[in-house]
Amino acid sequence: MKQKLIITAFCALAIVACTSKQNKGGEAAKSAETESVASGDNADVVAQDVENSTAPVFVLANNDGSKFLLKQNFEETPTDAPDNVKNYKYILYNGVYYNVEFAGVQSSNEGDNGRDTPYNFDNRPGWLFKMQSGKLLEKPVSEWDMFWGKPLLVDESFKNETKLLKIKNADEADQGKFKDLKAKLEKQYNKKTTKFKVNQFFGDYALLVVQFETVENKALGVVVLVKPDGGCVLKEYPADWHEFSVWREGDEGEFYGLDVDFATIEHGNMTLYTVTEGEEGASYQNFVVKGDSLVEGSISNYFYHAPD
Repeated sequence: MKQKLIITAFCALAIVACTSKQNKGGEAAKSAETESVASGDNADVVAQDVENSTAPVFVLANNDGSKFLLKQNFEETPTDAPDNVKNYKYILYNGVYYNVEFAGVQSSNEGDNGRDTPYNFDNRPGWLFKMQSGKLLEKPVSEWDMFWGKPLLVDESFKNETKLLKIKNADEADQGKFKDLKAKLEKQYNKKTTKFKVNQFFGDYALLVVQFETVENKALGVVVLVKPDGGCVLKEYPADWHEFSVWREGDEGEFYGLDVDFATIEHGNMTLYTVTEGEEGASYQNFVVKGDSLVEGSISNYFYHAPD
């Protein structure tokens, strides 16, 4: 089933005080997605390394959200999981914690087409978890409903030590805010903006997506994080202009910026959990805000679904 996805782009951040750092990996981000899906049924390069960690990780869910798979690339299917894998106790979904338990090892079978989708769930290899009771979706309308959810597998310490920030997607009434910031950015870059969008709010923070006019075939997108004290953090995404794919495959020349699915305060630091969706898959990553920078966290993987 071919689905049209909202395409977003990851961002790492630097301070807005006229000394912003460029993302030299901007083109690499686009090519990495291409390389990941180019391997077709072998595009399993995203299995989470949990051998020595119980860091939070996005997982694949079946169609009703009663089972979850922490993907792995088994050279030989083990008989059991490491003890730390069994420390995962909860699924975080839409801001609510649900109890789960380790349910064993799932190996790949002949029906596995390499896609990380609900209808291929039972064929993929990895560590299997199940809800202790109930399911996330009581009445899924289609097999894709659960796919659009972003279940996060976490342990007891994450639940006890992490504060979840409420996320609000900006609406039309929010778009008139930060006009002074728009003028400052246009002056800083000496370019007019073609897109200035207030994207999300979480806690007392605001996330903005900015695109500047293309000059001499050079495009520029910027994500801005506005802090509670009014200070700003930003990250540039320079790219070569192309009519169909600039920052992400199939973006048709529009910068979609950063889309945050979870925002948390962990050990005094803000962490952003993001999903970048493309035409053939979704990239998962988290970032920790530390002062005037954003440091990559433990999550960096790819779910390949490819249109059928």
